[in-house]
Amino acid sequence: MEYLFSLNDNNKRFYKLLISLCIPIIIQQLISTSVNIIDTVMISSLGEVSVASIGVANQYFFLFNMALSGIVGGAGVFISQFYGKNDIYNIKKTTSFTVLLSVGLSVIFVFLATIFPTNIINVFSKDSEVVRLCKEYFSIIVFCYPIIAISTVFSMGSRSVRNPKLGMICSSIALIVNIGLNYCLIFGNFGFPTLGVKGAALATVIARIVEFTLIVSYVYFIKKDYVLKFTFKDFKLIDKDFMNTFISKSLPVFINDTTWAIGTILYSVAYSKAGTSAIAASQIATSTGNFFIITSVCIGIGASIMLGNELGADRIDTALTYAKKFSRLVVIVGLLCGGLLILNIPLLLKMFSVSSDLAPDMTKIFFIMGVMLALRAFNTLIVIGILRSGGDTKYSLYLELGCMWFVSIPLTFLAAFKGAPIYILVLLSYSEEIVKFIFGVPRALSKKWANNIVKEMN
Repeated sequence: MEYLFSLNDNNKRFYKLLISLCIPIIIQQLISTSVNIIDTVMISSLGEVSVASIGVANQYFFLFNMALSGIVGGAGVFISQFYGKNDIYNIKKTTSFTVLLSVGLSVIFVFLATIFPTNIINVFSKDSEVVRLCKEYFSIIVFCYPIIAISTVFSMGSRSVRNPKLGMICSSIALIVNIGLNYCLIFGNFGFPTLGVKGAALATVIARIVEFTLIVSYVYFIKKDYVLKFTFKDFKLIDKDFMNTFISKSLPVFINDTTWAIGTILYSVAYSKAGTSAIAASQIATSTGNFFIITSVCIGIGASIMLGNELGADRIDTALTYAKKFSRLVVIVGLLCGGLLILNIPLLLKMFSVSSDLAPDMTKIFFIMGVMLALRAFNTLIVIGILRSGGDTKYSLYLELGCMWFVSIPLTFLAAFKGAPIYILVLLSYSEEIVKFIFGVPRALSKKWANNIVKEMN
């Protein structure tokens, strides 16, 4: 512990860089998560069916967002190491290729949600009222997916070149717009029409357009020499060798994040076996859980950037030292956040207007999430912060998917079909974290992940 917090020159440099990276990332992630929580809180006054309908739509967005994060996360591995190598040429090339892939992905998701909305909704719920409200939400929200794709590439790319403030500032402004329009359009305040669920969707779309406009304006007009700024000529520089190297390291991240998202959605399908109230409970639990784990996840993101920069600069020993510091730090933060979650259970029940029938189950769910939060935080650091930073993406793929698809998903569905209550299903979904810890720690200690993957790239 003394080693972690002693203020020698190396530790001062470590914490100065960590704070400059992580504080803006934490604020941005808090803002992003707050959007879902605010939507859920505001909609909760309209009843459990409305909450469930947005919950279903958010599951589809979650799948899109994780698939998008898979593409951008894979690119981040390269951008971080290229930045450590001071290779601006390849940073621009990577950014342009990532935008191309991300927009293509968003078009596929828009097409599916537009042509097959009922089929998608029925995966989670066949309640006719949930289907009706969710289709209304879908009909508006999906058309902002392409601009979300572009905003995400520039926002997450900026983190990799140590400019996380860009995403933080733009997301902050978008959040203010979203809250104001939610208040006006959901409930019909200040002379606006009362649109309910459709109002929440419209408010989110407008807020995303504002965010996109701000980010693109900064990259192309305000900061004219910005490192991520690319032109059409950069597309022409994408050759076969570059694509092969990019895909070999990025594809496992994309598969990992996408199939992990599908697995997470399957948890919701299992939860739905307990009824519409359970869907609402899982939506509340997911929003709250994401909020409390944000700090730990952001430390993991900061770790991936700092370790990637050091590995790209060929400072392997420094990267290994940083990894040890991050491991200790994330456990401490996870324990603190888990404790806060448990202490605030009464407040959370009141904030989400949880009914008296649902309150006992929600209390148990929040307690389980609080107890398991430190373990989940540590595993997140292992996968996204340590293994991926050195391009060890195949092992992180096997680790995450093996634990989820061969352990926790089968156990959760087995219990769901046997009629287990929702809190037992949530508990079983966390079984993957125990197995992930058992197989993840030895890999991190082996140092096989600590590689400079851009050393030979021109």
